[in-house]
Amino acid sequence: MAKKRGGRAYSKAHVEKQRRNRGSAIRRALFVVAVLAIVAAAVFFLVLRTGSKISVGENAIGSVLSPVQNAFSSATKWVRDFFTNWREYDVLKESYDDLYLENQQLSLQLQSAEEASRENERLKALLDAKDRYEALDPLYAKVIACDPGQWFDTFSINRGESEGVKVGMAVVTGDGLIGRVYEAGLNYAKVLCIIDSRSAVATLIERTRDNGVMRGQITASSSTPECYVYYLPNISNIVPGDNLITSGTDSLYPKGLLVGTVTAVSRNAGPEGNYVLVRPAADFQHIEEVLILRTVIETDEELNPVPSPPAKPVITATPDPAALLDEAADVGDEDDDIFHYPSAMPGTQASTAPLVEELPEDSWVNG
Repeated sequence: MAKKRGGRAYSKAHVEKQRRNRGSAIRRALFVVAVLAIVAAAVFFLVLRTGSKISVGENAIGSVLSPVQNAFSSATKWVRDFFTNWREYDVLKESYDDLYLENQQLSLQLQSAEEASRENERLKALLDAKDRYEALDPLYAKVIACDPGQWFDTFSINRGESEGVKVGMAVVTGDGLIGRVYEAGLNYAKVLCIIDSRSAVATLIERTRDNGVMRGQITASSSTPECYVYYLPNISNIVPGDNLITSGTDSLYPKGLLVGTVTAVSRNAGPEGNYVLVRPAADFQHIEEVLILRTVIETDEELNPVPSPPAKPVITATPDPAALLDEAADVGDEDDDIFHYPSAMPGTQASTAPLVEELPEDSWVNG
């Protein structure tokens, strides 16, 4: 019985060994066939290929191998780039930080250059205005503070009494009239603009020469800075587009300063009569630099008074001589040295005093 079990075991192992041998023989045969086929194909293509034409077999093999080559090349490149970038990451990050800082600096320089360009334009316009107002002794000033809101109805400037600024002086820009100084400190001043409701300006229609009074109407909710001009005598002759200048009759502003342009004419009389709407020439939303006109406007109170002629004395009629004699007799002899009355009667003593006091005009003529 043991030999049979051993014999069956030997037979099974033998069969397994034969099966493995057959598998190895088949694989070797297939490998040899594949190698021979590749060699034969290579010889065939190399020997039988003529000219520059690609054979059908060559084209087929190239089509099959090309995707594999591309995939292998891409994978190789990705691996190489990955390790290269990993090694250069610190260098790239440092370069990125440097470029970022440089970009920020260039942006700031560009903003500064643009701001300088805009400031140059404003100062050029202000310089032209300074030449126009040279006779009024203009003084350059910067705006340093203003009330909250979108409109510059009141603001502060960096010039004061130490540089000759006084209350009442006119303030302008290159575009036109801004307002006047209403408070002056040692090194600052405050300006009340013409669009403020507390402001009034004596104006003149440049074309028709009609006088009026412009009043500001600005509020926090106003969308436009338009002002109203009242007391115009010939409103029917005024049309939109007419320029408005200061008339100089209010003893506040010099004559001839540009105020604004007429935008509309009202035909409905308000509480103060007909009026026109005026858009100021200056931009009251963007005021950064101004000119203070330091020339003092002469008022009628400052003029030398004309001397009045002296009052004429009251001339009275000569008293009745008969009545004077009766009064003298009643008084008595003790008063003869006190009372002396003029008389035209014969035998009476006439007064040596003149009948009418000499007038100043007479002295001028006699002299």
